[in-house]
Amino acid sequence: MARVRGVDLMLKRLLISGRSRVRRMRLNQSHRLSGPIAEAGFFDSYPRFFATSVTSATANRLNQRHRALIERNEAIIRGKSILDIASHDGRWSLAAHKAGARYVLGIEARQNLVDAARATMRKHDVVEGSVEFSVGDVFEEIDRLKPGAFDTVLCFGFFYHTMQHMLLLSKIARLKPTSVIMDTDIHLDPLPIIEISREETSLQGAGAVPDIGDPTGTLIGRPSKSALELMLANVGFTFSYYDWHRAAIKYWGDLRDYYAGERVSLVATRRNVLLDTCNRSQ
Repeated sequence: MARVRGVDLMLKRLLISGRSRVRRMRLNQSHRLSGPIAEAGFFDSYPRFFATSVTSATANRLNQRHRALIERNEAIIRGKSILDIASHDGRWSLAAHKAGARYVLGIEARQNLVDAARATMRKHDVVEGSVEFSVGDVFEEIDRLKPGAFDTVLCFGFFYHTMQHMLLLSKIARLKPTSVIMDTDIHLDPLPIIEISREETSLQGAGAVPDIGDPTGTLIGRPSKSALELMLANVGFTFSYYDWHRAAIKYWGDLRDYYAGERVSLVATRRNVLLDTCNRSQ
């Protein structure tokens, strides 16, 4: 029986890996790798972000992510208090503000990125106090926040740059937000696994806080989709995914990870919020 399960698992892994390779092969053969590099969008009005960061700073990628993460979720951003985890150069904090957020707080460990974010807010005449930034380790800074202070949490491009996944989700759950909008790399293994690797903290697109025994690096974990779902469920969230393949995207050249299913976008909703809503409707 154990041998049968092992063979079944191996076949599942081969199937998923094969699907990803086929998707990439089809994409490579498709006209959607050529033609116009970018579709017009939100970030064309804020070109400063193409220079304040070297991480995923192409216009097409940023604009398509804005459509998936901000435009589609305007109902849980407009008029809400937003926490932006690992806010980088402030690109998504500004996007949430422009989408109508009542207040945005970004937490970012790198001082130079926070300086750039604050300068961008001034450049675009963002009212002082409506978008703020805190410099520090997210695991420490989030403990300073009061439960109920934030309606929606943004966690874009950070979840796979840490080994402390459950700790992070538990700290987010303590704040009692209604929603968490997440965008993360995932491992394609069908089992709930986490692939561990090391990053140099000097790299802008890597984890920023070194480990105790490694002054220049940090261990990170890339969870599989099933691992991500188990972790979200275990801290009391339900979730729904954004379907990138139904987004009518014309150019996939800088979105290959989404096309291959190696990166996902989702909205997680606190379970007792759903129960409260159901009870009120009865």
